[in-house]
Amino acid sequence: MKCNNISKKTPSLHGNNIYEITAYVQNHTLINRGITTIGGSTIPQCIMSNNKYEAQERGIMGGIYFIASYLTPILLIPIYNRCFLKNKSIIKDFNKAAERIIQVSKEYLTPKGNLKDGLKETANNFDKKLKNKNTSMAFEEIYKRYGNEEKLKDDLLSVHKKVLMTDFITTSLMWSAIPWIATELTEKRTKRTDFSAGFNLRENQKSEISASKQNKKKKLLWNIAFATIPGIIFSNTVTKGLKSEITIDTGYLTKKISQNAAKFNYTSGTNMSKLIYASIWLLSSFPAKIISARDKNERKDRAIRDIGLFTMFFGGDFLINNILGRLSDKYLGTKIMDTNTRNMNFFEKFKLGIKNFNNLEKEKGLSKEILQRTKKAGAYIYWTSLLANTTLIGFALPKFLNKLLRKNIQRETTR
Repeated sequence: MKCNNISKKTPSLHGNNIYEITAYVQNHTLINRGITTIGGSTIPQCIMSNNKYEAQERGIMGGIYFIASYLTPILLIPIYNRCFLKNKSIIKDFNKAAERIIQVSKEYLTPKGNLKDGLKETANNFDKKLKNKNTSMAFEEIYKRYGNEEKLKDDLLSVHKKVLMTDFITTSLMWSAIPWIATELTEKRTKRTDFSAGFNLRENQKSEISASKQNKKKKLLWNIAFATIPGIIFSNTVTKGLKSEITIDTGYLTKKISQNAAKFNYTSGTNMSKLIYASIWLLSSFPAKIISARDKNERKDRAIRDIGLFTMFFGGDFLINNILGRLSDKYLGTKIMDTNTRNMNFFEKFKLGIKNFNNLEKEKGLSKEILQRTKKAGAYIYWTSLLANTTLIGFALPKFLNKLLRKNIQRETTR
């Protein structure tokens, strides 16, 4: 089946360009992570490497990941969307306006969601942006053709499930392959199969090489298992949660999925949310990195390095944005933080993060002056947070790990 790509709107590079680029990066998780990878996990960590081979490996892994961060949402997801929508007969041909139905938020696909409202909201946003009525007309044709809202909901959820499963598995396979590619290139150049960071710290040990070669096939099979099985389970669990009616007997996980349906959306229909990204990282990418490690020292290094990166990407980013955003609102008169704090305790209020920059102009009651001030401050806070994160990940973490590696190798060689 021949499927063409959906064109994507890139951020404007004029006017409030810093704010527009920031809003774009904020809403595109893979690109956000790609920047963090290059800025925090690649360039600084190459500088902090113990030798040229470790530096080359980290450069290769970061470069491939950065490229994939752009190519996946641009090339692969549009193909999945089109093919699965066509296969389910939601669209009859490859019509860009009709394909935008994939961008209707999942909150409208739950049992209590009003799909007609979701179709109208999504179509109106496109019609306003594109200055035509093509999307509204395409959605209306689909809705009338179905004549059954629940059937259309079910079919859309089926498409979302297939897209999520396919994206989860292909992304996991891609991420799992990156460390293998880098380490195999090192092995071909050096004829060594131990952790490259320790090359200058000890002589190669034949027993480790032999064990590594014997286990390589097993490791590859385990990598494939972790790249595929979690994707099948995750997509089925999410779909089950979205389809479920919430009652007293509804399970905790199912209830949480249903209540947070919008967090499983793909930005622009092509870029996974942070929740999906975190799930792939935890369920597939992290285990695969541990499994593919060449020896116990690399296994320990990868575990600590990835835990640190994960914590800073999801926790550190939130914490720094939260603190700076609150200070800005208090002393600069901006409106960066979510202000819906009624009937909330201290911890619930604290969990509220910065606003989605793409929705800032839609807020009512903001004067032009406050809106401009908020845009400017919000953009600088976002990039300050990203810079702080990458500095900690890129320099502080490798410095600690290098000391730990030297200590471990010294202990091994003096036995």
